[in-house]
Amino acid sequence: MKLLHKNIAVNTLASILIIVSSGFITYSFVKNHFEKEAKEHLLNEKESIEFALDDGVSPKLLENNIGDKIWIEEIPRLSGKKPYFKIIAQSENEEEEEEQEEEGTMNAPAIVFEYRLADKFYKITLIKLFDEDEKLVKDIVYAISISSLLMVLILVVVNIFIYKKLWGPFYKALQALKEFNVSKQHPIHLPAIDTKEFDDLNRSLTTMTEKSVHDYIALKEFTENASHEIQTPLAIISSKIEMCLQDKGLNAEQAKLLMEANHAVNTLFTLNKALVLLTKLENNQFEQSSQVNVADKIISRINLFEDFIQGKEIDVNYKIDESVHLSMDPNIAKVLFDNLIKNAVKHNVQNGKINIEVTKERIKIANTGKPPKDNSDKRFERFYKAGSEDSLGLGLAIVKKICEINRLKIDYNYNEGWHSFTIVFSSQ
Repeated sequence: MKLLHKNIAVNTLASILIIVSSGFITYSFVKNHFEKEAKEHLLNEKESIEFALDDGVSPKLLENNIGDKIWIEEIPRLSGKKPYFKIIAQSENEEEEEEQEEEGTMNAPAIVFEYRLADKFYKITLIKLFDEDEKLVKDIVYAISISSLLMVLILVVVNIFIYKKLWGPFYKALQALKEFNVSKQHPIHLPAIDTKEFDDLNRSLTTMTEKSVHDYIALKEFTENASHEIQTPLAIISSKIEMCLQDKGLNAEQAKLLMEANHAVNTLFTLNKALVLLTKLENNQFEQSSQVNVADKIISRINLFEDFIQGKEIDVNYKIDESVHLSMDPNIAKVLFDNLIKNAVKHNVQNGKINIEVTKERIKIANTGKPPKDNSDKRFERFYKAGSEDSLGLGLAIVKKICEINRLKIDYNYNEGWHSFTIVFSSQ
């Protein structure tokens, strides 16, 4: 959920809670106020009725009195109950029942008390007829409800228009950060603004990207220089070893030691080359993408390893859709398929098989081989060696990194004597 939408949801919910709480408090206050006035009115009327009865006014005359409704019922004796209040629906008043059916039933406060007049006893119910109190309370509720709805709508509109404007610098900075690419060596430059927090953010982003570009350039130069400087002494060492190996005075033991040293130098050559390639991949230094024909690239790399394939008498089977293309740097595509095919040949068995399948959704290279000895999840980690001492353990790490930077997914699976590497690119 976007920040704006979250802000609208939180503010709207908070506003609704505040408005509902305030409305409930207001309603309760007004209602209690009217109930208090109604009770005071009924108590005053009760005293007036008692004075009238004491003055000899007939109970029947009181019942026909204009104003509050009075019910007088003769009872055999006094019960001793104190006067009490209760709520009576006005439709209980039979004279107004027809009218109430049209206008709706209204609750009315009433006081019930007993009175002795000479030798007679009466139960008197005094009902305060609906004047405007309850209608006023309902009108207040309606007014609060309408006001609340309008306030929520206004709040949403304010958040959509004003909030977007207030947060405009943040979204601009976010967009600039999304477009930032350290390999292009262009830091983000954001303008100064009058909002302190966003101005601090812009300054921090500018400083951070400038440092990132500076560190990237320094790392790139170091990698290139280190690679070049390491290659030179290694080439000299290799050349000297070759010269020593040509000396006819060497005995078998000396020749063996020199050959081991030459193998170590060649390993360093390969290791240096692989590490430099990984560094360049991580720094996104390969951006010359083009449409690479997968079938042509795989077949050309298979031909490169033809001698090794024939040496192990491996049977290679193809099922390739020749129309499939990948958008990537051609040199990187060559490295990708070189490592996968080399892995399939190197870890195969004598008289084994390699099956290569290319569809519009995936590339699958499977080879026969011995079961894995340990956790296959580590195969793509750097310097992982699957039982091969002469392996650098960088080939599959390079394959994994190439797939990551080109938004491809690679999976490994072993099933019934077959090692399978599958590259899925249907999401492209």
